Amino acid sequence: MYSMKSKEIRRSRFLLKTDIKFDIHDIRRYQAVDIADELTLINQSLLLLITPVELFNFAFLSNEKKFLAPNITTMLEFYDRTVALFAAQILRQRTDKIRASIIIHLFSVVQHLYIKNHDIHSIRIILATFDHPSIFRLRNTWRIFRIQKPKFYTALKYLWNVLGQKNNWEDYHLWLEQKFIKDCLNKKQPMLLFIGYLLSKMIIDHYRYYTISSHSKTSTLSRVHMTLIDYVKSSPKNYQ
Repeated sequence: MYSMKSKEIRRSRFLLKTDIKFDIHDIRRYQAVDIADELTLINQSLLLLITPVELFNFAFLSNEKKFLAPNITTMLEFYDRTVALFAAQILRQRTDKIRASIIIHLFSVVQHLYIKNHDIHSIRIILATFDHPSIFRLRNTWRIFRIQKPKFYTALKYLWNVLGQKNNWEDYHLWLEQKFIKDCLNKKQPMLLFIGYLLSKMIIDHYRYYTISSHSKTSTLSRVHMTLIDYVKSSPKNYQ
């Protein structure tokens, strides 16, 4: 029989042999919950910088959006850069097995974003990464992911179906407003909605407006859509 001490030594040696050392650029060095919290805090801070004047006449759609809607543009650019960063994390790996482990780690981030942070915007960033053509076509990588984490794969398919707006706007709209938002409001939980949903809703529901001062010398009044303004004003500021 082995003594407890000898067992501990053998166990420690085993851990040393199997311990994976990630390089400084590997996202797996960081806990999924920490990545989720950072994404939520950054995206929330970007959202709260958006001012009503950026919504005049849908300035964020104009050719001068960087000047007329700088904070909306910054948030959307951060979205694109983060998608590119996560995609690079997967593609830079040499084997399908390691690529699958990156996807598993990123989906662990999604779990924290959904269950703990109620952050749809950051979830959409990771789903957009998975939906990127260079990632989506990695069939063997996805096969390994499905075999190693079948529950993750099922959950991912659910999120893809629910949050994918392509040919699914009505179902997405219904799920978001009747389930997700209502649940968060009833439980008084902070939430972070997808900026694309808010801007799209502004365009579709353009009949709802909000009167604010344009701050001009003549103090003329301008009409601005309420959806994003009200959401920004009521956005919870108690993320830790």
